This record gives sequence, structure tokens and C-alpha cells, in this order.
Amino acid sequence: MLRILRKNAQSPAIQAIVVIIAVVFIFWGVGGNLNRNANAVATVDGQEITGVAFHRAYENLLERYKQQFGGQIPDELLNSMGIKQQAINQLVQQELVRKGAEQLGLMVSDPEVQRAIEAIPAFRNNGVFDLDAYKVVLEQNRLSPTSFEEGIRKDLLTERAKDAITGFAQVSEQEIKQWLDYANMEIKLAYTIFSRAELQKQVQVDETELADWYAQNKEHYRPAAQHKFDYLFFPFAAGTDQVQVSEEEKQAYFNEHAAQWHIPEQRHVRHILFHVPQDASAETRATKKEAAEKALEQLRGGSDFAELANNLSEDPAGKGKGGDLGMISQGEMVPEFDATAFSLASGAISEVVTSPFGYHLIKVESVNPAATPAFAEKEAEIAQILVQQKARSLAFKTASSAYEEVMRAGSLARYSESGAQKLASIDYVSQHAIPQDNVLLHDAAFAKAAFALGKGELSSIVEGQGGYAIFFAHDIKTLDIPPLEAVHVQVLADYTREKSAELVRTTANNSLKSLQENNQWPQDVQVHTTAFIKRNDTDTDIAPALIQEAFSQLGKSNLPSAPLNLGEDYAVYQITSARQGEDTIPTSIRDSLQQQLLEAQRNQLFNNWVAQVQAKSKIWINPDIFK
Repeated sequence: MLRILRKNAQSPAIQAIVVIIAVVFIFWGVGGNLNRNANAVATVDGQEITGVAFHRAYENLLERYKQQFGGQIPDELLNSMGIKQQAINQLVQQELVRKGAEQLGLMVSDPEVQRAIEAIPAFRNNGVFDLDAYKVVLEQNRLSPTSFEEGIRKDLLTERAKDAITGFAQVSEQEIKQWLDYANMEIKLAYTIFSRAELQKQVQVDETELADWYAQNKEHYRPAAQHKFDYLFFPFAAGTDQVQVSEEEKQAYFNEHAAQWHIPEQRHVRHILFHVPQDASAETRATKKEAAEKALEQLRGGSDFAELANNLSEDPAGKGKGGDLGMISQGEMVPEFDATAFSLASGAISEVVTSPFGYHLIKVESVNPAATPAFAEKEAEIAQILVQQKARSLAFKTASSAYEEVMRAGSLARYSESGAQKLASIDYVSQHAIPQDNVLLHDAAFAKAAFALGKGELSSIVEGQGGYAIFFAHDIKTLDIPPLEAVHVQVLADYTREKSAELVRTTANNSLKSLQENNQWPQDVQVHTTAFIKRNDTDTDIAPALIQEAFSQLGKSNLPSAPLNLGEDYAVYQITSARQGEDTIPTSIRDSLQQQLLEAQRNQLFNNWVAQVQAKSKIWINPDIFK
């Protein structure tokens, strides 16, 4: 509907419809008052889930995804995520948990909700709950105290129900052993890689065939269409002089975001590594450990740590730099190294430390304690952030008002003629050849929206990096396909690439067929063999995809069903041997595995319980929310 309105915005009939729509919006409260619509979007045994709750859940999910993708989500990916479905599923599950918890006699009291809210750092000032900060933060996030407190109650109830249902979950030694056996399985491979780049040399090019190929694919070589745009631009910066920020707002923002400014403790560390391969023998391990202990004796005798690291360390990262690893934060290194490095005093040297990489000697050169800046240090930065946020909001209001006037006027040109705002234009430009001085279309969001328009179409309000814009596609020129002579170099390269891809695929298939039928590799194929490798080996040049594919064949066949695609190349492999490898997993990783298995079991028990509650419930979801 919106696309039809934009495309025919200059039609008098459409202008009349726009006025009618505007009147409906004003008197019925559609749009701005949508979040106050109390109509149910779903029910669980008659208990309503309101439109307010749905829109809030949807916006929260959308914001979370935006943060993960750096603020922008491609439309194709956004559509595939099914965020509306995720939001309604989340709300239905919350209601099912509430119902199931009531059946179990579980509840969350008002004082518990109060204590949980008072413990949230964003609402505290100098360690004490601040009611004013609480109100400001909720207002900034468009939440009422009632809805926020109800959300906290549901979260607490979910945790209480999960604890009650999963409290008896446990992981047996047999389960841990099965996972360790899985992780320690080892295989040997014979394999070959068929390289497209290598086989490309064998492609013979016939000019007649090349011309036929171009005739079949010539649309790919048509130059991009040229677009001419009119537009209005509403920069965020235009409103910065018109907004003010209060002390209460700055303090509330600081309280809410203090964690992101926290600087964790960091330590300047050196180490000497005596590397031990995962498949090393007991004798090799003993020799390496003895070397580490001798080096420790030298250090205790006064030897210089950096000099000894340059002579003895087998870590390429620190070799030649005195074993210097620079500043590290807790959690960056493997657990065994991490635990020791963050337990030593400044200037201290560790005992011999065992890790999956071998044996370490660690020295802490200095310690930078954890720190959180005071409000005064961040006040100016916060003020600037809040000014920008308010200016952005002001720019959107201005753009929204202008958009309504454009629709009433019937076109951008007529709106501009009224003297409201001068219309800007962009002369014929291709999407793939935007001039460097065209800052507006170098903004990906603006370019995507503008070039998606058909001739005579008006965009919606588009948000870019520096403001909002409204585009009108004034004209679009389609260019002719060039003759083969004009693009011969590119066509030849594309043709050769396609034919070499076919050749490498055929060669790999023939090689695998020979293995399947004769149990031997073709004579002209270079075959590589491996030592015993594990699923997650990183100390190897073999592509991880090849290792994972080979392990997936264990118990089925020693050969793949088809060559493995590695991008432009193909791999064919044969599993020549398999065995249960030595258990070299450290105790800390074993404990972590046990915790992961326990959490997975808890989640499974909880999900099964929710499914049982769901099976006994009547659930209705309004299909209109997915339109």
C-alpha cells in the first residue's frame, strides 16, 4: 500500500486519500498511540498478551540484533530472522512459565521485586538506590514503572521455576567419558587438493565458443542504470544548538552505562614456553618439563628472564622480544596460564605451569589495577552523547512533519515550491560509480534506499549516518549492452574461471570414483598423508572443514560420498586409520565440560517442562501481527 501511495503521490486522487488517512490517524490515534492499544496479540488459556508487550519485546530483540551487527541489519537477513515470531514465542513462553509456576505453588513477592530493582547498578548513586535515576532511566527507555516491575517479576519467576525443575540435574562420569572419548578420537588421512587456479592453465579458449558464451551471458555485462534524484536532507547536527541536557539526565546515563567504561585489571607479562605437541610421548613430556625446571633454577639464581626467554622460549610470539606478551586482561589466555598470571605479585616469577601448549615460566612485570572513571571525568562526553541523541530525535520530528507535507502537496517539487525547504538534486549517477564528492550516496543506507526506487517513486524517511533523508527518483536511464570487443578482457577472465571451475569439479569426481572402484589414487595425483589428528587440532595446515568432514564420516565409510567443496578448490580424502587417542585434556577444561553438560541438561529439562505445560494449554495468536 505504501509503495502504491509513493509511486502515485502526484495523483489528485491519491492526495485526497492521504488527507483522509491523516484524519483517521488524528481521530483514532493510529501510529503514535499504537503502543497504548490494549488489544491482545495472543492469549494463553484466556490470559491476554497485549500489543504493548509485543511491541516492546519486538523492539528489544531488534535493538539487540542491531548491536550485534554494528547498528545496521541487511533487509534480507532481517526478514529471515523472523523477529516478530521470536517476540511472540518469547511472550507465550513467559506466560506458560507463569502458569506452570503457579501450578507448582511458586511465586515472587513484591519485596523480592523491589530488592532486585534496587540492586541494578543503573539505578544506584554512590552505592544507594536513587529513585530519581530510576524514573529517568525508565523514561529514556519508554517504560512505565508498572510494566518494568512486571518484567522483573517474570524474570525472577522464570529463574525460580528453572531452579525448581532442574535442581536434580546431574552429569554422570559415563557421560563425561563419552564426550572425552569423542574429543580424543584420532584419525589419519590421505588427501589431495584440486586447485582451480592450477587447473585454469589447462583451459583452452576458442573465440567462437567465447562469443557464444557471451551471447548467453551478456546481460551480466550491461552497465548499471543511471539514476537522477531529488531529495530533502535533515542532518542530525542541525538541532544540536536547540537542545539542553539536565544534570539528572547526565547522572542517570552515567549510572546506566558505567559498566562499559570500566577498565579491568591488566598485567604486563613475559613467559618462556617449552612447547609440547598434543601427540607427544611421555618421554618427550618428561624431557620438556625437566628443561623448564632447569630454567627455573637459573632464574632463581639471578639469570635475566628476558635474555633466557630469547634463548629458550619456543613461542614465536615472544621469541626475540624477551618473551614479552604485553598487557593482558583476565580471560585472554588459557585457564592454567591465566590463573597463575593473575595470582602473582608484580615482579614475581611462577613455578612451572602446565597448559595444553606445554610448560611455561611466567613473570609479571607490572600490574594496572581495575578502574572505573568518576562521573566528572565522563560528564562532558555524556553531555555530547545526550545532545546528539536529542538532536537526532528532533531531526526525525522535522523529517516526519516534512514527509506529511510532501504527501499533502503531492510531490517533493510542489512541497519545495511552497517555500518550506529548498529541494536538492543529484544528477545521473550509477550505483556502482558514485562520485567521491557525493557524500550522501556514499552512505550505505541512503544509497540502498535511493537506488531501490523505481522511476517516479518516493522513498519513506531514510535514516543514515548523519541524518534523515527523503528521496524521489526523478529519472532512470537504462544503458545498452556493450559489444564483446569492448569487454573482451573481462569476458575472457569470467569464461576461463567458469570453465576451470567445471574442470576442477570433474577432476575431483574422477579421482574419487577411482578410489571407490579400485581403492587406489590416480597416478597423476599428488597425495598427502597426515599423522594422527583430533577433531579440533589447530596445529596443522589441513583445512578445518576437511578435518570436520572426515570425522563426520567415521563409522560410515572411509571415503566421502562426494568431493568436499573448499570454495574454489575441492578435496578428496581417505581415512586410513582411526584410534582412541590419549586423554590429554587438562582438569580445568574437564571441569568446564562438566558444567556445560550440566547446563545443557538443565535447559533440556526446563524446555521439556515448558512443552508439557504448553501441551495442556490453549494458545491463540493473532495472525495479523505477522502482516
